Amino acid sequence: MFRQLVTPGHPGPNLSSIVMNNVNSLFIYHPLQISALIETVWLNRNNAGGSQTSYPFIPWSPLLTWQVLNAPFFAGYDWSTVSSPTPLPAPPSFTLPLDQPEIKHTWNGVGTAPPTGSGLQQTNWDHLIYAYVIENTRIFEIFSKVLETYMFSEQLETPSPASQQFWRNVEFLIYGDAMPSMLWTTSSRLRRDEVADRLTAYYWMFGIDLSHAAEIAVQHPYQKPAAANRDFIPTFEAFAREVWRGIVNAKNFSGANDTDPTVIATLARRIYDMMATRRLNGNLSREEFRAVAIMSFIHLAVLYDSPAVVDLKATASSPEMRLQKIAERVGMTAHPKSKPFFDLAGPFSILMHSIETGTFNDTVGAQTLYSQIAPNFPARNAETVIDQYTLATGRDLKSQAVSVAPRATPSHLPAPKRQAPPPQLAATHGNGQAHTPLKQ
Repeated sequence: MFRQLVTPGHPGPNLSSIVMNNVNSLFIYHPLQISALIETVWLNRNNAGGSQTSYPFIPWSPLLTWQVLNAPFFAGYDWSTVSSPTPLPAPPSFTLPLDQPEIKHTWNGVGTAPPTGSGLQQTNWDHLIYAYVIENTRIFEIFSKVLETYMFSEQLETPSPASQQFWRNVEFLIYGDAMPSMLWTTSSRLRRDEVADRLTAYYWMFGIDLSHAAEIAVQHPYQKPAAANRDFIPTFEAFAREVWRGIVNAKNFSGANDTDPTVIATLARRIYDMMATRRLNGNLSREEFRAVAIMSFIHLAVLYDSPAVVDLKATASSPEMRLQKIAERVGMTAHPKSKPFFDLAGPFSILMHSIETGTFNDTVGAQTLYSQIAPNFPARNAETVIDQYTLATGRDLKSQAVSVAPRATPSHLPAPKRQAPPPQLAATHGNGQAHTPLKQ
């Protein structure tokens, strides 16, 4: 959600200077302003036509959010002259909340359009699979440990003012008790453990746990719903293998072509039905919204050398290296496959959104997943997902699935009939003369 807020579409790992200014501004907004941004994004969510979802939850009134978002930025006072403190100016290249791309388009009645040719977009935030993939890097636990270290020790250097404001927002919005009136507040007296609730949602939708779920479950025991999409992973992997066969054959100009768009459409429809069943009447929509918002906020912090990264002496050339250096500062380690996880999250989200809107439920739509007629965003995005999924999980989606069939066992034949013994050979005496057998 915050990724789309700072720049329309789905930003990649390399951010422009304009986007970096937007993110820096987002990190130092007042918590109420960020809350108002969240409510405004929900109010203007995109419900794709023909989808199986609807969201009955009502956000804050626009009259309330407009006042909060339109409030002037206040950074505090300059106390160098105690007699007459003066207000501090806004940071250079500061972006006002209403000037953030997504909010600006929303107030102008435009909204954020999905990538060209990607099919209908379910919502204006990422799919839950994005949150699942990002959380596998262990970024949530690492940032929690950093925040705890800042609060209870001087092991780390004193953060800069911009970094302090970032960590205040992280504590308030992610690790603190959210305001009960916010629509994205999913915790209560019955659901006290938000981490456990998020793990349950992952298992509910995808039938899988996080890579480090066993470690988390010690402090956050969670329930696995009986009615979960346990067939999601084998179905998706079969779907991806069929798509890859189509991509390979589309690039070949000779030889046999075993691409079967009917199988691709059938598997896409099966995934579509799985997701739609879990989402009836907007079920799990708020849980998805919060999980995606949380992961995207801290994901943005490692996409570039943000103030928090600089203060932790974790500057690097890639998100996974920044996260690893931050983890080392607090005695932890990031997932060794964080790079493919970061590279997979965004494209996987786009693919799942397209599947959920029924884009590939027929043979015509299925063919867009492997057609090489440029420009073809779905095919390029699907190929990226297949590549990064293979690297992240170690399961090769580019090879045909092989199943071991039981060895054929021949039927048992009846025992052969006993035959008369052969004539006895003549025995010989010690002198070499033949011995005539006794007559019966």
